[in-house]
Amino acid sequence: MKLFETMINHKINKIKAHELQSIASQHGVRLTQNEANNISKILAGRNINVFNPSERQLVLNEIAEIAGTKTANQIARLFTQLTANF
Repeated sequence: MKLFETMINHKINKIKAHELQSIASQHGVRLTQNEANNISKILAGRNINVFNPSERQLVLNEIAEIAGTKTANQIARLFTQLTANF
């Protein structure tokens, strides 16, 4: 299980704006190019552990400032889907 956690965290911490937009679109989350750029900057290189609820909430608060509460809630659901099975 730890391997999957590491892989998911690594992907999130290295995600590019276009990848984020593509994944969001697949899950019905609308992001503008500007929002995707800003969110990917938040995630980039911070070694955020999305399996840790407090770290996840901190980053979601930052996302809410950029993209709004609705989008942050949708991303929170994506994070929950990713982490629920582990």
